[in-house]
Amino acid sequence: MSVIDIFHAPRGFVFEDFETRGVLTDRGEVTLRYPVLTPETVQDLCETTRCNRSQTLAAYSVEHIVDIIGEAVELWTNPDYEGRQIAESLIPSITGYDATMTRIELKRYMRMFRRRELLRFLDDELPSPRMLDEYRPNKSGGYTRLYGPDLTFHVFSSNVPGIPVWSMTMSLLTKSAIIGKSSFDEPLMPVLFARSLTQINPDLADVLAIVPWRGGTVELEDVAIGEANAVIAYGSSHTTEAIRPRVSAGKPFLSYGARIGFSLIGREALRADTHVQTVHRMAVDVATYDQQSCLAPQTIFVERGGAISPAQTAELLASELDSQQRKYPRSTPSDTESLAIRRARSQTEMQALFMTSMTPDSAAQADPQAPFVIESPQGTDWTVLYYPNTSSLPSLGTPLNRTINIVAVDQLKHALPTLKPYREWLQTCAIATSSSRLFALAQQVGEYGIDRICPVGEMNRAKSGWHHDGGFNILDLVRAVDIERNTDRYADTFDIDYE
Repeated sequence: MSVIDIFHAPRGFVFEDFETRGVLTDRGEVTLRYPVLTPETVQDLCETTRCNRSQTLAAYSVEHIVDIIGEAVELWTNPDYEGRQIAESLIPSITGYDATMTRIELKRYMRMFRRRELLRFLDDELPSPRMLDEYRPNKSGGYTRLYGPDLTFHVFSSNVPGIPVWSMTMSLLTKSAIIGKSSFDEPLMPVLFARSLTQINPDLADVLAIVPWRGGTVELEDVAIGEANAVIAYGSSHTTEAIRPRVSAGKPFLSYGARIGFSLIGREALRADTHVQTVHRMAVDVATYDQQSCLAPQTIFVERGGAISPAQTAELLASELDSQQRKYPRSTPSDTESLAIRRARSQTEMQALFMTSMTPDSAAQADPQAPFVIESPQGTDWTVLYYPNTSSLPSLGTPLNRTINIVAVDQLKHALPTLKPYREWLQTCAIATSSSRLFALAQQVGEYGIDRICPVGEMNRAKSGWHHDGGFNILDLVRAVDIERNTDRYADTFDIDYE
């Protein structure tokens, strides 16, 4: 039986006690080991990582940091790399996600952090990446330097493997030390990423401390929140809102809670020559990580007038989801989640029942404009809930776990008023329309609070540099210091040979 440490600490840092838990994999049982933490331990980790940061990372150029991260990520492009093999073996066993899907998605995700992607990201977000290193000329005629936090406290979520890598990378680019609280539901990826950095540059890895503890352990969280200069929290809205009031005013707090994604499918994407691929891509968006990502769709609006109707689209999507289930079986939901899915099915069936009319011979006849449910042959593996118009849609959200709303609209713009009550929850919108309609539709959708528009089939694959929840990844963490225009010229007057 092998033992895997699900924590990372700077070199020389010693934990006194450990606990373990077993995970059953297809290769036998694996023991996960993690330290027993006290407020004093967390305090020591904060002080150690901050001290290491001042001695090393603070002096690194941002380009050097990019090089280190890029080299670490290149390790993950090798299928034989030990960290990748551990991830591909253990993460499906811990999370319940399909092993093949996890392998494919992790491979795609890690490639977002290659050197060329990070350089593109920095150039997109900052007027000059070297402002993270030194004072650089700004457009007002002066100079600007950007300073990141000395220490950032991260609360990682477990819904999608790999997300902590994004958060850690953003902090490292601002030259911040990191104390990360990982989740027992997926504690591996942040630790494996830290180990990759150790292989390339141990000094940089010494500014990282990744340790798991149970959510809501206030005495540990309060120490980390108090010591950190910035806090980044992922998780449910309950999790992020519980942390918010404990972060002092003026300290950056970035929270990424639950969100709702949706799709807009135009009639041109449902032509005889396009509808098969469109429906397949819709199914990929729904099936990937079982909609647990905040990027995933929960409702799909389908425009009438294509070669296939919205109702036929729902039927074809159900067939595609069944294929996805055979290819990438869904993880096992909790009893509460299964109950929520069955309740959503029943509510839609009841709507259809109320719209049923009785013929003169007392035979029940379903209204062709009534909602309907298409469900998986086995349990709650997948569910398609069809609604003939926006007024019959009970909610933009679903119980997830491959449960999707399909809503018919005469024109895509008719879907937009439905979004208004969900403004604070919206994030990603996938669009399948012709280029002649794309930008006008994007202009309208953007007014409803979303922050990302992407192709159908790529909702769960955000590109490097996207503005998460509409904010900035680096600019929201740093503070700017300006040397105002003419300050340098005034300083010149004190030179001995100034004329």
